[in-house]
Amino acid sequence: MNSLHLKALLLATRGSISSAARQLGKKQPQVSQWISDLEIELGVELFERTGNRTSLSQAGRQLLPHLIHTLSQLEQFEKSAELLAKQEPIVLRIGIENYIPDLAFTQPLAVTLDLAQISVEVYRADLSQLQQDLTLGSVDIIIAHESDILHHTDFQYCRLGYYQEVLVCSPAHPLAKLPVISTADLGEYRELVWGEAQQNESSLLDHMPGFSARYSLFSDVQPLIAMLKHSKGFAFLPAELVDAEIINGQLLTLECDFETMTIDRRIELCWRNGLTFSQYGRQVIDAFKVNHQLVNKSV
Repeated sequence: MNSLHLKALLLATRGSISSAARQLGKKQPQVSQWISDLEIELGVELFERTGNRTSLSQAGRQLLPHLIHTLSQLEQFEKSAELLAKQEPIVLRIGIENYIPDLAFTQPLAVTLDLAQISVEVYRADLSQLQQDLTLGSVDIIIAHESDILHHTDFQYCRLGYYQEVLVCSPAHPLAKLPVISTADLGEYRELVWGEAQQNESSLLDHMPGFSARYSLFSDVQPLIAMLKHSKGFAFLPAELVDAEIINGQLLTLECDFETMTIDRRIELCWRNGLTFSQYGRQVIDAFKVNHQLVNKSV
């Protein structure tokens, strides 16, 4: 079944066989023959012919939605093949490190989704998994906390900026009564940690808090914030996540003698080698560089 014949059929349903021929730059008898060949191949009469006039038959009306859908999918197929021929991605996979706040990626993702020709997959994972995926080429872009590696050699990267993390507790918590907090003070109370529980003991030790032997681990930040408001411990969290609770007095920030009032957590953008050779790849990378809402946007 010839795709050009199907396009001619669709054009004919929207006007006439003569108008379909003009739009395709063909002669009317040739397009009439194409449609007749389709009718023979399909075994149904697509048009009712009365003298010099033709109109869509009942079978033609029933098949028309399927014809429109088929040609729409064919057009998408052709566009996707064209992108691949130009080394353009048709699916862009973006990985975001666990616990990075939304301000690092929400606006750039919104811009990315405006690129109509590509599909987008977004997932979260820990830093080691994301870097492994990027090195293997199973993800195109990752947004991660800045690593201690001076220079990445397996992929390209740039530093975006930083978000601020604060030490918080409930106003009713004993720590709230101290003018300045020391590590010894924190060691007396439970630390509430935003993190993922691991299956093996060595991984679990990596996620244990550094300020208290007693801790509670939450993969969802909302129950953690609820426990903070119930004076069940202290936590280090992105300021963005607790701004509302701080403003309304449900939580307060603590000043400690080993950090400033706020802690800067730097973010970097990394992408697979060669992605910038793609028009869409460059557009998405630029979207993350320009539209993130981190502090200090110079890159």
